[in-house]
Parts: sequence; C-alpha cells; structure tokens
Amino acid sequence: MLEAIRNHAQGWLAKVILGLIAVTFALFGVESYMSGDRSGGLAAEVGKVGISRDELAREIQAQTDRMREALGPGFDPAVAETAAFRSKVLDSLVERKALLQEAQALKIFTPDAYVAAVLGQIPAFQEDGKFSQPRYEATLRQNGRTPAAFENELRQSFMLDIMSSPVAHAAFVSATSQQQVARLVAQQRELSWADLPASAVASRVKVEAADVGRDYQANKAAYTVPEQIRVEYVELDAAAVAAGIEVSEQAVADYHAANASRFGEPEQRSASHILIAADKSADPATRAKAKAKAEALFAALQKSPERFAELARTESQDPGSAAQDGSLGSFGRGMMVKPFEDAVFAMKPNEIRGPVESDFGYHVIRLDGIQAAQAAPLAAVRGAIVDELRRQQAQKRFADLAESFSNLVYENADSLAPAAKAAGTSVRQSDWMGAKTAPPPFNHPALGEALFAKEAVGSRQNTEAIEVKPGTLVAARVIEHRPERLRPLAEVASEIEARLRAEQTARLLAEDGTARVKALEGGDEAGVAWSAFKVVGREPSAELDEAGIRAAFRIKTDVLPAYAGYARPDGSYRILRVSRVLDAATVDPQLRASIEAGLVQAQQRADMMALMALVKAGYKIKVQPNAIEGR
Repeated sequence: MLEAIRNHAQGWLAKVILGLIAVTFALFGVESYMSGDRSGGLAAEVGKVGISRDELAREIQAQTDRMREALGPGFDPAVAETAAFRSKVLDSLVERKALLQEAQALKIFTPDAYVAAVLGQIPAFQEDGKFSQPRYEATLRQNGRTPAAFENELRQSFMLDIMSSPVAHAAFVSATSQQQVARLVAQQRELSWADLPASAVASRVKVEAADVGRDYQANKAAYTVPEQIRVEYVELDAAAVAAGIEVSEQAVADYHAANASRFGEPEQRSASHILIAADKSADPATRAKAKAKAEALFAALQKSPERFAELARTESQDPGSAAQDGSLGSFGRGMMVKPFEDAVFAMKPNEIRGPVESDFGYHVIRLDGIQAAQAAPLAAVRGAIVDELRRQQAQKRFADLAESFSNLVYENADSLAPAAKAAGTSVRQSDWMGAKTAPPPFNHPALGEALFAKEAVGSRQNTEAIEVKPGTLVAARVIEHRPERLRPLAEVASEIEARLRAEQTARLLAEDGTARVKALEGGDEAGVAWSAFKVVGREPSAELDEAGIRAAFRIKTDVLPAYAGYARPDGSYRILRVSRVLDAATVDPQLRASIEAGLVQAQQRADMMALMALVKAGYKIKVQPNAIEGR
C-alpha cells in the first residue's frame, strides 16, 4: 500500500502540480477552503463553510489570468467581467466546498506519505534530481507561499480526486452509440445554394427619425459611457527590494558553514516490509486478527530471516512492494507514515522488527541499508543560499519600507512623490479606465473600490497603501475623472439608424427566405439561380462557413431534395438545397478513437454534474443576492 502511494505520486497528480508550479504558482490559495471567512463579507455559504468576497475575487482573478495566458492575443478582458463568468467561478467554488466537506464526512483524508511522495517528485523542489528541503522552502517563499498552505492544497487535491475519480473512471459509452455518432460525423451531403442579397429588400427598409428617437429613449443605458478615471500610483514590491540586495561571497560562505546540516542529502534508508492490511477504522476483532498474523510472521522470520523475500511475495498485502520481495527502495525522513518511519530510523542494518502498527495495518520491517547524510558543496547550493540571504534581508527592509511607505502616503495626502522617493521607485500614471475594465493592479477589489469612491474622486488624495498581492503594496490617487455620461442623440443617431436598418434588413430577408423555402418544398424552383453542386463534410470552408455547415447538417433529409435557409455574416440570406446524403462505408480509426474519447468525456461531465447535484443537495447553500456584482 505504501508502495502504491509512492507510485501514484509519479502519475497525473504530480504532473498537474508541476504544471501549476511552472506557471509561476498560478494556484489560488486554498488554505481557507475548509474554514472559510466567518467574519462577514461572504459571497456564499455552503453548509458550515463560507466563501468570502475576497476569496471569490482571487479566484476570478486567477481564472482570468489563466485565460489570458492560454488565449494570448485572443483573450477578451470583457469576458471576465460578465455576470455569467463570475457566476460560473462562484459555482465552482461552491462545488469544491461541498465536495471537500463530503470527503471529510466520509473520513477521506490524505496520508502524510502521499504528500511527501508527491513533493519528492516535483523538479522545482529538487537539487541534482533529489528533493531538497531548503530549495522547497525557498521556492515557495519566492512565490509568496508557505509549505503549510501548499501541502494543504496537495491534501485537498487528493481528497477531491478520491471523491471524483470513481465517477470519472466509471464512464463508458456503448459501441452502438459510438457507431451511430461516428456515422453521423463522417456523413457528407451534396449541396447547392442560392443567395438573397441585402439589396433585394433595400427599397422596403424604412427607418424614420422617430424610430431612432424611440430606440434612444428605450436603450439609454447602451449609449451611456461609464465613469472613468486616470490615476498616478506607486508600487512597493518585495521582489524588487530583494533583487536590489547585494550578497557578498563571504556572507554566502559563512551561512553555508553555519548551516551545513540544512544542505546536501539527508540520511536515506532502504527497507522492505510485509504488510498485513487492517484499516484504522476496522473493528477491533479484525485488527487483532491482522496483528496476530503479523506476529506469527515475525516469529517465523526470527527463526529463518532468509525467508523474508519469500514471505513478502506470498503474504504481504501491499501488492506493489510484494512483487519486489517487499522492497520499498530508499527514502528519507518525512516520506513515510510516522510509526513506520520511527521504526526504520531506529533500526540497524539487516534487523527485522515487528509488528509495527500504522493506519494501513501491521508491518514486519527489515532494514536493508543506510546511506549516510552527505554535505552539499557550496557551489551546488550557492543559489539557494543567496536567495535565502536576500529574503532575510528583504523581509526586514521591506517591513521598514512598508511602514515608512504607508506613513508617507498618509502624511502627504496630495502627493505620492515622497513615498516613491523613500521606496526607491517612481510615480507612474495609468490610462483611462472604468471600474469594470480596470487592468492590474487596479482590478484588486480593495484598491478599485478605494479609487472609485466618491471621496477619492472628489478630493484627489492618496488611497492608503493596499496589499494587492503578497509582498506588493500600491498607493494611488485620482488625477483625472470623467463622470458617467449619456451620449447625446445627435452623437449616436447615425449608429442607431445603421443598426435599425441592419435589423430590419435581416428580418425582411429572413421572411423572404422562409417563404422561398416553403415554395421550394412545394416543388416551385422557378427563378432560383442555384450554385454548382458541392459535396461537403462537417469542416467549414471559404464557400460554406461554420454557420452554413451547421444549417446544412440540421436539414431533415427524409425527403430529397430538402431545403433550409440561414443568415450570413455579410448580411445576405442563403438558401441551401440538399440533393444527396452520402454515408461513409467505413470510418477512419483515428476519427472513431477521437469520437470515443469525446463521448466518454461528455459522459464524465454529465456524471460529475449528477454527483455534484447529489452532494450539494446535502448542504444548505446560501448565495448572497449581490455576490457576483462587479465593483
């Protein structure tokens, strides 16, 4: 079982954690997932756990950042400001809270050995291919994290996986469904089409001044420019403070000498075991029976220690290590459950000890070898030491600077220059921005709220120094303000008229097109100039875009020819005629495999939605009415 845990740590979860670390620790803080924010200011409550507005804002920002990184230039910031996006993020937090509480109720917890094994597999925490505690701590510090919070994330990831993986892995799709979908996807249709241009109805389009006026009065919100501000601001960043600190070679050497035990490879031990499984929740009789069997095995090995490999293969209930004659390989402290570790690190080579009780059952252990601790050469750990010394100095310097920075911002309410000078940075200016479209760091809830407050706009005084992320303080002041403004009718009349004309044109074309389709279905093709026949699949082309393909494959083909129409992006209306349906004799194996994977994923999503609905039904969920409102 211990071996199985260690093997699992090399699988998908370790890769996921590594991926998250590679993206500059884009993980959101989940140390408060199970405690929530009970101080008020809640966006929602799930059972006994709260979701604070700050937690929701952090998660919205985290998901926005991931979208920005994934989509690059194609990212639209406005998407993250929509109520639908914010609602979806809140829903995901509610689901996680409920699932974690359900895991706790079912007494699903993460073994220490699992966390240690996962940490040991993450390259970001390794020196020379092996886990390094100093590098682990330094890497987390550099990213504003703590080991406790990060390890809590691993534990909760494990709990969520245990809850959800049975549902995900149980999903399957029948062969009949796969065949039917594959046949439909591979199907082709022979088409021709005729276009009704916008000019065909131009003479019937009538937009009067009164129409424009009515639309303006009915949609004033659409013609209102939101309040905007431009600000100047100063940033005090702990990372910048640390980067500016010079560390002497003598200081590095002294630190290495004084902390030799912290660097290098700690003592490693290799051991084998025979496990008689008995879960800690098992009844006393079951555990007593398992202990008695372990005692019998230990007694046998006391007489014949050479039989350890044989008995491990035949009697151990840890299948991973049993196949290796019981061997668990090498490990250091903190990588196994505590009772097991305490026993191993108290033994002598070739000693056999047992039974040792753990949450997994009873172990008979043999110590196979000891690899003494090895001091790391200075060159190998110089980078970690420099980072540590910079961090230590930066912590004190930043704390002093932060206090001075905050005081100067407050004492010089009309200017940020004194605070910038003290921090060794400069005063910068922003572009015009609205409350819902503010870029970082102004999209931080507290900073955005402070800047758009009536007092800040009216007084043009500094905000307080606000921590927008760990180790970063920002103070700002409004320097220009544009109040919300309703654009006058004269300014937007031409826009309104153009839109009304386009809407009226589209409606008239759709009416004419629908009438033409009905006539065609009745056998009247007089006056229709069809294009040449073309056989198409489900891939869009220059001639038939995605909307056209969708329309073509939605046409009922019980009777041929069959007809349908759709509006095109250029404003015209296209009538499609399907003259033949061509079913594929065989389906490409790669396409079939892709379809199978897609169907399984769809089934998994459906099953997970059903699971979440069932779990959430067991908890009282209260979402505040204004939970997803922007600033």
